[in-house]
Amino acid sequence: MSWASRRQFKYALGFFSVLALIVFAFAYPYIFKKPNCNDGKQNGAETGVDCGGACLRMCLNEVTEPVVIWSRAFFVTGKNYNLVAFIENRNKNSGVVEASYEFRVYDTNNKLLGRRQGVTFIPPNQQFAIFEPRFDSGESQIKSVTFEFMPPLTWIKKEPTLQTIPIQVTDIVLDNNIDTPSLSAVVRNESIYDLPEFDVVAILYDEDHNAINASKTHKDKLLSGGSLPAVFTWLEALSSTPVTKDVLIQINPFPVSF
Repeated sequence: MSWASRRQFKYALGFFSVLALIVFAFAYPYIFKKPNCNDGKQNGAETGVDCGGACLRMCLNEVTEPVVIWSRAFFVTGKNYNLVAFIENRNKNSGVVEASYEFRVYDTNNKLLGRRQGVTFIPPNQQFAIFEPRFDSGESQIKSVTFEFMPPLTWIKKEPTLQTIPIQVTDIVLDNNIDTPSLSAVVRNESIYDLPEFDVVAILYDEDHNAINASKTHKDKLLSGGSLPAVFTWLEALSSTPVTKDVLIQINPFPVSF
């Protein structure tokens, strides 16, 4: 091989070497892609496909389904009923940002009167109520109500931080007026945080701890160190005498930064 040919060969070798390095640099992230929680594979520290380990999403075998403690229709007035389900999430460190649900209402002949669907959050390690107002029963009498969450539920890691901050319900007073009973309470925010909008749900129980009615009110916010009244009224007489009263503060834990 002549000297000129050798020089051309070296130039060509150098050119293709540089070209190969450039191609390799561009191809490397695709060939040796770092595991992540959105690549459709079980890799890295994941315990399932894109779940568990360092991923925010929980694997289904790591969580238990929420428990429906009861679901009922509570008489309001005329033909209207409030549909309420009382739920318990026993997962200590996980919840659901958006969970679709459905109430089904049946008459005394077990005929389906109607459905109510909605979307809610499931807070971690907590009992909570889901409330659908003003279901019209028409000319029928309601016998039973069922409730279920619609799959799939996407569980994510969430510490129950809201349960550790001092939010108190005090001064709970029931005015058991025969015709129009009412309940009042005061919600106090003794934490260092301003609370975003939240619901307050009151549930009345008889001596056997059966829920006899419920009501809900909404609050826009509650500043640190502040308090707000919560008043609940029923337009008709209660079906039995309330003995126990529960007032639940329900704050969506996912938008808050604490």
